[in-house]
Amino acid sequence: MTSSGSSLIQMVEAQVEPPYPLDYEVRALREIATELGKKDWNYNENPCNNKSSWFTPPPPPNVPEAINNSTVTCNCSFPNGECHIDGMQMHDQVVFKSEK
Repeated sequence: MTSSGSSLIQMVEAQVEPPYPLDYEVRALREIATELGKKDWNYNENPCNNKSSWFTPPPPPNVPEAINNSTVTCNCSFPNGECHIDGMQMHDQVVFKSEK
């Protein structure tokens, strides 16, 4: 309680790390990266967290998109809590994108 008698409530925003995709999906990414000569993905990081070497954030307004765009996208909305890789963009080409 504060000195005025009212309670102080602190709100904390918790960010939960999404689950890693299945091993066979990450192995497939390794194979694709080898074929394309991609060397900057960090396989010790979760490809589904959207804040690592697996994700190129969109540019600010009125700024062209990065030439070195390489983004892996995941769908983490499965009822069993799994995340599955559902797309990959390299530079300006979509390598694959699953249909939902």
